Amino acid sequence: MNKLHLTGLAAIVVLLATLACGKGATPTPQPTPTWMPTNTPRPETAVPPTETPVTGASITIHNESGVDVWHIYISPSGAQEWGENWLKGDVIRAGSTYLITGIPEGRYDVMATDKDDNQIEVLWEVELTGETTWTIVGLASLTVNNTSEQTIAHLYIASPEDESWGEDWLGDVVIDPGEEYTIGGIPPGTYDIKVTDTDNNAIEVVYNVELAGTQRWTVMGMAPLPENAVLRFEDDFSDNRNNWGRNEETDEVLYMTPADGQYCILIKGANLTAWEWYEPFRTDQFVAEVACTISGAEDASCGLGFGPDGDNLYWFEVSPSNQTLALFLLEHDEWQDNLIDWSTSKNISPVGKNYLSMQRVEGVVSLYVNGVLAGEVESDRFPTGRVGIGGSTYGGGSATICLDDLRVWRLE
Repeated sequence: MNKLHLTGLAAIVVLLATLACGKGATPTPQPTPTWMPTNTPRPETAVPPTETPVTGASITIHNESGVDVWHIYISPSGAQEWGENWLKGDVIRAGSTYLITGIPEGRYDVMATDKDDNQIEVLWEVELTGETTWTIVGLASLTVNNTSEQTIAHLYIASPEDESWGEDWLGDVVIDPGEEYTIGGIPPGTYDIKVTDTDNNAIEVVYNVELAGTQRWTVMGMAPLPENAVLRFEDDFSDNRNNWGRNEETDEVLYMTPADGQYCILIKGANLTAWEWYEPFRTDQFVAEVACTISGAEDASCGLGFGPDGDNLYWFEVSPSNQTLALFLLEHDEWQDNLIDWSTSKNISPVGKNYLSMQRVEGVVSLYVNGVLAGEVESDRFPTGRVGIGGSTYGGGSATICLDDLRVWRLE
């Protein structure tokens, strides 16, 4: 394992081959799951399908959902069970039309599901009289469960390609802490979703979320700083008063002098980790945060570390391209079993800037992405240490890791 030390007035730069930090580990669940599919309540009594047409209502179904419909349930509104499948073994293929007849006239809830009985679309309290046409487009719904300490006043749902968030989906509705609210009529697709407070300040944002059928989002919100956190260091890299980088270069890495409000590290090769220490003081209980953007290799990661030296540290990585994160442990110059295996977090933005934060309080190491808790583990290694910032490459080399807004708090 090669190691390069670059001496300077305020920092030591370390380069390691990341042979034991591969992304092949099986992901583990988030500590608090935020996305959970939910089942639609089933009405209590149901109208059975008729064997032959009788006088009553009919539904002509146009399936434009892009998914084959295997089940159609028709139940009186307010009931608790869906009952039998009105298709009786038939399948409404995507793009095709189907006629159901012999429905006694009345007010009903109607649901279409796929082969595995997953919801495609539901109509609530529909008055069925005479001939009715239903075009199934597979509209989604989202139940927002507010477990944060703030009132959700606005909710925005936008395509990842949109340049603005668009209209507020809540209107006059607010979701107080401990309450939940369901939004329906959402066209199926992939979205970025943001909830904000009464002043339109972000409470939480999730990215690249697939909305189809019924989805549930538990909003945890951004965690506040501990009350005893005292800011001891910050750098926006508007100048180089802290002596970063200095354009030191090897065959594998270039540590650039800060420019344009960023400190960037070019990692030329594959399977490498590069970082630079923040030196002024060592601490035991702390909060450290840095903003990071990546260009170049798609599988590159941003990194934030803590430890006494280049042979011993916690190393927190965020991979924007696939919205995953992990916590590694280096001891005596050898990578140990991962403290947190690669796990998915929808709070990671696949493009642009992400804020990584690491906190250690009373032996618990907590990881945050864009202010939201993403994982934590008990670990009392390294009684004191320094903070390091950088990044890693994997299968693809030539990645530029750009860092900004470094802040370190000591808990006193």
